[in-house]
Amino acid sequence: MSRRTPEQRARQAAVLADVMARPGMREKTAEAARAGIVNRHRGLIEVPTHTNPVVRGVFEAMNRRLRTQNEVSAASGVHVSVISSWKYRHMPRLDLIEAALNTLDFELAIVPRGHRGPDGFLRDADPEEPEPRS
Repeated sequence: MSRRTPEQRARQAAVLADVMARPGMREKTAEAARAGIVNRHRGLIEVPTHTNPVVRGVFEAMNRRLRTQNEVSAASGVHVSVISSWKYRHMPRLDLIEAALNTLDFELAIVPRGHRGPDGFLRDADPEEPEPRS
């Protein structure tokens, strides 16, 4: 319950309206909102070195697209705790990895041995066919 009178609330609203009417104030507050607590982890998700390269690729894609685990979870239907557990505890199911990658405009692919980098992505833009094993 507010202890302010209607007159006090009206005065405060007028002060805020004057502040927001200043040149550049709307842009300044919008910039502060973008840099706020909601966006502080975008592009900064860390993945342990022991994580599977495919999982590392998912988190690298999230960092490249500046998406959070919550956003990927909401878009893919994969629970956020499942996505988070891929980094430390669990091996993901293929359908869940594909669902997460689809929300990031990536797809899972089979590449020749030795062409995948440590981040899970293809190192060469045009890989050659692998040599058949004898």
